[in-house]
Amino acid sequence: MSLKYLLIGALTRDRTATGWQQGGTGTFAARALAAWGVATTIITPAHAKLIFDLPSTSTLVRLPSRATATFENRYQGDARTQWLHAAPTQLDWANLAPYWQQASLVHLAPLAQELTTIPPRKLFPQALIGLTAQGWLRHWDSSGRIQPKRWQPTPTELAQIDALVVSDEDVAGDVQLVADWAQHCGLVAMTQGSRGATIWVNAEVQHVAAYPAQVSDPTGAGDVWAAAWFWRIQQGSSALQAADWACQQAALQISGQLI
Repeated sequence: MSLKYLLIGALTRDRTATGWQQGGTGTFAARALAAWGVATTIITPAHAKLIFDLPSTSTLVRLPSRATATFENRYQGDARTQWLHAAPTQLDWANLAPYWQQASLVHLAPLAQELTTIPPRKLFPQALIGLTAQGWLRHWDSSGRIQPKRWQPTPTELAQIDALVVSDEDVAGDVQLVADWAQHCGLVAMTQGSRGATIWVNAEVQHVAAYPAQVSDPTGAGDVWAAAWFWRIQQGSSALQAADWACQQAALQISGQLI
């Protein structure tokens, strides 16, 4: 069996006004990729007793964890306030089985410090390696309320990945910070909600417009955008073409039409 899309990061329990829901980058990416006909493998630290609802095209590899990442999200327009109520066990790259290293696309998706470093490129020698860095761009206080945190990867660390995605919320609107990262990573994107996305290709900047959408639920839009961008690039689309398609898929996600 070939590994087309390997995602490493926390699946989550999300507390909402209507009860508990499953969340995390892996959840929304897997559902979107299933709609596009793409099989996924998800490696996640999670409590043994928690049952996850994933598409039949997804394979779940559960790592032992003291807890499952548990978040609470509150939205006001495009803006989100988050709390972390439980954090998972950290993953050690040294324990990654050789089989998983054969993937053709690896999506690193830290959410609650379950991943603490960018792995060396040699760990995934055949892969396009994409990173959604939101989990490294925040910290939480004693109440669990999440606040922005400055992430300062070295040029050597950024050189280990092919594509990086953050949101303007992740970086508190600091476009120059993202542009600085783009000096050392060939493909970088900053999603901007209803304003589309800004991408850097070999440090050259371009803007991609959002598609109009009637918002039903904005949760997961950024995760779908990133999965779409990584997948289309890996399949041979240009970064700009892939970003336009990603904006279209994110619009379908927030309007409830993707799945």
